[in-house]
Amino acid sequence: MNKKLTQQEIDASLHQYPPVLTPEEAARLLQLKISTLYRHLSEGKYNGAVKRGKPIRFWRDRLIQDFMMG
Repeated sequence: MNKKLTQQEIDASLHQYPPVLTPEEAARLLQLKISTLYRHLSEGKYNGAVKRGKPIRFWRDRLIQDFMMG
């Protein structure tokens, strides 16, 4: 069940998403509801989130790393 991904599989999946994600893209990448993503964000689980003015953005690679460690 926990099949190790090949580097080719990882690269192919990451190219579907830009390096900086909107909350909607981040939720889709992690396969979470957007409300769950915001809850995790308020709990401090995602250090890769950046807020410039009103919109929140996520660094894709940091988001994945935080998700896997969390």
